[in-house]
Amino acid sequence: MADFIATDPLAALLPTTRGAHQLAGAQPGRITALAPIGPAKGLPAPGRAQTHAGGIVLWAGHGLWLATGTPPQAVPQTAPQTDETDAWVIVRLSGPAPDAVLARLVPIDLRALNFRPGHVARTLLGHVAVLIHRPEAAPEALEIWLPRSMAAHALIDLASAMRGLAAR
Repeated sequence: MADFIATDPLAALLPTTRGAHQLAGAQPGRITALAPIGPAKGLPAPGRAQTHAGGIVLWAGHGLWLATGTPPQAVPQTAPQTDETDAWVIVRLSGPAPDAVLARLVPIDLRALNFRPGHVARTLLGHVAVLIHRPEAAPEALEIWLPRSMAAHALIDLASAMRGLAAR
């Protein structure tokens, strides 16, 4: 019988530093998808995130939220919940201008004036659908939620954008 050892598929790509910017993995723990039936009472509005005792809840699209840690108590117990821990990779882009790095890859304005702490955007990074979050705890950084199946490709694009900005 084969002996399988769990490994991090992105260990060779993270952390990455190019110029003054750094891209590092974030370990949120358990990630749960919440899809309440009916009104989304107790969950953040579209485009927003909110912290709770066990972690954070992010709006992830029409009728869908992602919660890290233990899902908040405000979510009705009848709301469908799915473990998504293995489906997402979360990286944190930090440095003097993470929005300038992402401006090379995303079609939306992520400058701090428009994209404030607690904001979330569902957008494209190159051709990969991602969630981008400006955390309230670290407003100078941006968190990028990547589907695990496309994470390595997106990280290569991010490193290239970081290198391009550093070369200016």
